[in-house]
Amino acid sequence: SRSRTHWETTHYLCTQAISFILMGSSVTLVVLLVASTTWGGNCLSSTKNYMVLPMTSGESSSRPSEQMFLQRAGASNMTEAGDKEKEAEVETEVGLLETEVGEMEGEGHEADVGSNSSVVGSDWTEKEALIVLAKLYYIFANPSSVAKQLYSRDKPCYDCITGSEYPPTKPCRQKGVLDEWRPTASKFLRLGFHDCLKYEDGSGGCDGCLSFHNMFNVYGDAEKLSMPDVMLTDNNNLAYAADVLEELYTTVNFPRNSPKLRKSLRKSGKSRADLWAFATQAAVHHALVENNKACKGEKDFETNGRCGHVYRHISTGFPCIINMQFSMKFFSGRQDCAFKDKPKERSWYRRRSFETARHEVHPNPHGGGAETSQFFADWFNFSRRETVAIMGAHALGGFHGTASLFKYDWTRGQAHILNNQYYRALVKSPSKMSSCAFPPRFTGGPQGVSAPTGWYVRPTRKSEHGGPFLWFHYYKRCPDCLNGKNVETEGGQFFRSDFCCQECATKTVETINKGCYQEVTKDETATNADLGLHIDFKTGAGGIPLSCDNFTKGRKKWSTKAIIEGKDRFVDFYTTEPNCPLQKLDDGLGTLAMHEVVELYAADQQLWIEDFVRTLEKMLSNGYSKHELRRSFNFDGVNCYKSPDGFACYKPTD
Repeated sequence: SRSRTHWETTHYLCTQAISFILMGSSVTLVVLLVASTTWGGNCLSSTKNYMVLPMTSGESSSRPSEQMFLQRAGASNMTEAGDKEKEAEVETEVGLLETEVGEMEGEGHEADVGSNSSVVGSDWTEKEALIVLAKLYYIFANPSSVAKQLYSRDKPCYDCITGSEYPPTKPCRQKGVLDEWRPTASKFLRLGFHDCLKYEDGSGGCDGCLSFHNMFNVYGDAEKLSMPDVMLTDNNNLAYAADVLEELYTTVNFPRNSPKLRKSLRKSGKSRADLWAFATQAAVHHALVENNKACKGEKDFETNGRCGHVYRHISTGFPCIINMQFSMKFFSGRQDCAFKDKPKERSWYRRRSFETARHEVHPNPHGGGAETSQFFADWFNFSRRETVAIMGAHALGGFHGTASLFKYDWTRGQAHILNNQYYRALVKSPSKMSSCAFPPRFTGGPQGVSAPTGWYVRPTRKSEHGGPFLWFHYYKRCPDCLNGKNVETEGGQFFRSDFCCQECATKTVETINKGCYQEVTKDETATNADLGLHIDFKTGAGGIPLSCDNFTKGRKKWSTKAIIEGKDRFVDFYTTEPNCPLQKLDDGLGTLAMHEVVELYAADQQLWIEDFVRTLEKMLSNGYSKHELRRSFNFDGVNCYKSPDGFACYKPTD
């Protein structure tokens, strides 16, 4: 009654088992075809579970090994393997153990199957690096379609159970790809940082593993003040990006329409940790290329040109285009986490190969500049200048409220490109608000002048102490107008009138009706950790910012009690501009204070990106001495372009 595909699969596994016996191997295979009765109803009704159990010659076949590897495979999965090379069929579709396939081919790596040792990454050739870079460029340009490829390989639903400590209270029956899961460039940049966090005992670093604590957690629209304070970040929403990299790591021709590797990265001795580091740097390279395309008015892949580039519409004092002739070096030799650190197998849980049971030390996004810089000093050995430099990564990507309770973007309408807008916002540089449309619109003051900007801080009143506390970037600007018609969505009725469009087109800052020229916020936000780089403030319970003039003066004093009760009519929790002193912490010996470094990066984009790249390389070597890693590739001069095969990358020859 089984499908032909399942019989073929069984035949293949049995053939390999017999070949092991004939070769005299001490490893035997027990193949169990178990009809699925797991949660999910129709979602999983057609799925078979193939369980491959490694046994030593002294073990009884009646006792399952603790080193069991379990991977779902179904008829729908197997039919996609028709055009796959044999290696991809074995590793991805059938789910054979890495050790057994390696022994058969003389390439045994045991990182995933029970050895307490772990893979130390071998060197990459330039050709391998360029092929993988082209694959990653395809993923960055097509995150939704690539996500569907991965999803279709895990039919008919995606495993999204949070950790293996406790059985889930309900099945995860996710049949689609949530927007916040998509494998975008910003997601890979975040993955690189989280991978390089150390464990609580000070060991670890960049090891190609993640804790799944709180993974796939979704914060819903709970009642106000009902949630516990979330005082540390976590790895939530990173599993999908890591799953995509795992497919790239083990399969020669993933994603579709990308160049093939002759041998998978795993087969050629590369470590998972090295791939994650390479993907992090590739994401930076791609985001810088996209920045330069937007500077020239060319269409980008993420928004198809809908959002444009704000630097084309304001005066900054520096070139919009970033000179990419700096040297960004990729080093190999990172070691994957050991099998002994993997969580236990559960009948209801598919453990990922890159999952660890150990917990990383995460930063507090609610802390100020002192706490943020101390975290990076303690766990990455960063100077305060390096801390300011690495935080510029926030220019790429945005928040997901369902994953972190923080909302909106650091740079509205510009979150798909990497540049120094993050710092310009922190120092309140004049700018214009971006509206993604065809053509993109940028709104400033009367007659198109740049708008003064600033920051309000507001309690969202989600958690028990009134947090998270979000800083909203305001623009003192005119309404958004299109062909003389007001299309504004913020502000009051008068501000959204066509009269204000006429006022803004004909009047000056001095003569305009003040109701048409207001301080307005719109979906551009930051955290305490961001603003604390430039201004100095203390924080209290739940991350409430304190100690600045406008938090403490007279009857307008901020307090947790006032926020929770919400009854003090004298306290403004919506348009309070704190008026904090500048952040004067420095690295000693006449170095620049943190606020001066922020201002320097806001004024000199090229200087920031060069500091950022050096700091990123240091971040990606966390946990290693300078003698343990080897230079394998240099991004200097690399060009990638769209080709019939998806993307191709090359380095010009001299």
